[in-house]
Amino acid sequence: MFSFGWFSSGRDQAAIDLFAAAWERMESGFIPGRIAYVFCDRATGDSPASDKFLAEVKARGIPLVIHSSRELRQRISRRAPGLDAAREAFDARVIERLRGFEVQVVVLAGYMLIVSVLLCRTFLCLNLHPAVPGGPKGTWQEVMWRLMASGAKEAGAMMHLATPELDEGPPVAYFHFPLTGPDFGPLWEQFSQKLKKHPLAEIQAREGEAEPLFARIRAEELRREFPLILLTLKNLAEGRVRLTPQGAEMEEKPIPGGLDITAQVEEFLKRSAASGQQPGE
Repeated sequence: MFSFGWFSSGRDQAAIDLFAAAWERMESGFIPGRIAYVFCDRATGDSPASDKFLAEVKARGIPLVIHSSRELRQRISRRAPGLDAAREAFDARVIERLRGFEVQVVVLAGYMLIVSVLLCRTFLCLNLHPAVPGGPKGTWQEVMWRLMASGAKEAGAMMHLATPELDEGPPVAYFHFPLTGPDFGPLWEQFSQKLKKHPLAEIQAREGEAEPLFARIRAEELRREFPLILLTLKNLAEGRVRLTPQGAEMEEKPIPGGLDITAQVEEFLKRSAASGQQPGE
């Protein structure tokens, strides 16, 4: 059976929901795999949110490995010198704690630390980025604003192989959806009129995530994220896609642009709606 490692900082309810959704899909056989262990860089008592996450993992009987990153996070917040070496030293201790577990892929699911070169060389790590291959880099907020500023015709998200260079790893699977048509047309027009009167930075500062076009793009992208993650795991576990240090392969041939699973994501959403479930349930 295909085995996944699961890295999470457990910082919010979304981390719990994603973990639970993946575990349940594996228990049901939808994803023919298992979570061999969960690694969390928050120790008991670090925060109420991570304590709740740890309790959820324990309740499901999955081996739980903990190594607190509190000291590392303090160094990061102080911008202390030698951060690359500190990250690698932290990851070396994590790797040591995970010896004995055999997994094919590690899923970075709400893991809030930048991974070191050492970790990337030791594990094949999957990460989520809220843009299509070749799309904007940065945080999800930065991605949304860049899509709007460029007048993008589509948006999406991808699962990619994590590398020390943020958002630069090769794509594994992705979805896309149009930013055109009757649902988006009036929002683009409103945004265009604002840009004629105010600089983008002013709109960002005044409206932020509440800006209607921003909010709509994010909502459409966000509701497809869980299906993307779950279906990527399913494609890997079923052997449809194989992950190598160089990226994804299909039928032993590289797919440098990743696998477009838009149709799978949309079908997943339809089935969830028909059954009355939320996409992550």
